[in-house]
Amino acid sequence: MDRLPADRATDEALVERYRRKFHLSPTYPLTAEMVQRHWDLERRLARELLDSKPDERWDVFEQAYTTLYTSCPWLNEAEDDAHTRNDDLDFRHFLTLLGGPQDVYEVGSGKARLLRYLARHGYRCVATEVTRERGATWIEQDSNVTWKNSDGIHLSRFEAADRYDSVISTHVVEHMHPEDVLTHMENVRTILKPGGKYILSMPHKYAGPADLSEVFGLNEPICMHLREYGWGETEAMLRQAGFGRVEAVYILPMAVRRRMNLHFASRAYLGYAKLVEAFLGRMPLTLNRKLGRVGQLYLFRPEVFVVAHKPR
Repeated sequence: MDRLPADRATDEALVERYRRKFHLSPTYPLTAEMVQRHWDLERRLARELLDSKPDERWDVFEQAYTTLYTSCPWLNEAEDDAHTRNDDLDFRHFLTLLGGPQDVYEVGSGKARLLRYLARHGYRCVATEVTRERGATWIEQDSNVTWKNSDGIHLSRFEAADRYDSVISTHVVEHMHPEDVLTHMENVRTILKPGGKYILSMPHKYAGPADLSEVFGLNEPICMHLREYGWGETEAMLRQAGFGRVEAVYILPMAVRRRMNLHFASRAYLGYAKLVEAFLGRMPLTLNRKLGRVGQLYLFRPEVFVVAHKPR
């Protein structure tokens, strides 16, 4: 049966939203059926991840992400934003937050763009991924970056205590099983040196969903973001895990960042972010999502971005 013009227009809009979401080339031959296949697969995999038992979780997660990238190869093949990326604009605030060349461990490095940038500035970096097929080919040419596998949770099984000056995770924790997040934070604290820093960023729940669910217009994540978090609950978990001072990080929106280099981390900004979050939390779900997505207008970033300090 032929597709009606209205159906084709709807399909084209879906594919365009999908391209924007995953930064895919406008010339790559994507179809609505491919998007639907990805959608069906992610929802199934997310259910499997949430249903997994702790003792089998690493195997389940590794298999899930291997299945995702082999079943939807265009997520790697069609990526098309390298020419628009500027490492200095994306990452220079990390130089300030970290505070000079040191030993850095990253949880969930992907293609290790951040660590390759830090390595060029003299940092000694360890990149990790949950799957054995990803990452190493992107960083093997960098002498200051070492590749390792880890489940991302029980880090002290893979690393010595008091080993690293800083641990970084950027947009990783939302992919973890919610039952594992506190354990992850406790293990981060263990492998940090006294006085070390955990630099953590992830999508804010009021600006989401930030996974594939967004493409289909949902207000809650039901795909590979197993849970998205807010400022207050993140700070509470970090303190429960044994961290001391927790600071919120503010960086300018990219459009402004091109003209002005301003970023900071402070407890005062964390207090402000939690006040705004509490206000948004009283709003109906659809309204707080809308206000959260335009939060840059009132210095409320669409991500939770913190520096947590291990006591000396």
